[in-house]
Amino acid sequence: MINLSPVTSRFAAVSLLFLMIFFVIFYLFVPLGSFYVNKTEAVRDLQQQLSRFEYLIANENNINAELKRIDNLGSEGDLFLSGNKKSIASANLREFINEAVKRSGGQLVSSQDYDAEPIASATAIGLRLQVTGEVKNLVDFLYELESARPIIFIDDLSVSSSSSRLRASKIRRNRTKPQHRSSLDIRMDVVGYLAGEAK
Repeated sequence: MINLSPVTSRFAAVSLLFLMIFFVIFYLFVPLGSFYVNKTEAVRDLQQQLSRFEYLIANENNINAELKRIDNLGSEGDLFLSGNKKSIASANLREFINEAVKRSGGQLVSSQDYDAEPIASATAIGLRLQVTGEVKNLVDFLYELESARPIIFIDDLSVSSSSSRLRASKIRRNRTKPQHRSSLDIRMDVVGYLAGEAK
């Protein structure tokens, strides 16, 4: 048996005590702390889920009514073009475009059908337009399309200005007073959708 001095014995005892405390903290309290934190987070998540479920149960009638309204959005809804045939939907879209151009103050030069990209469970109705007007007319017309019901998308848009050089040459050639001419030539492809597969 080794005889240690009192100072060495105390140092060894204190070191052993610190080792035991470190062992208890590292291998007992730290895992317990992690376990407690994980369980606390799990309980918080479950409480949030419970709150959501309670909200759903409390508002079940309103939610069911809204889901029914969304399910009923079809040819009678305000998202799709009206009509039960593609030709009718196309005529309705053309009529809406004509009115929108008039309200904006522009002038519809031409409109013709084109094959727009289809989407599932809907029939695409496309129109290729040429419109003339000023900047304000274009802004007003685009606003009409953006806020339109049924929803109308712009597939393609190009805006060009009338050539002042061409107007000047015509004026010199005709030697007449120039007529007012719109400054913008607007070409765009617009598309609306008819609910379901139509013929």
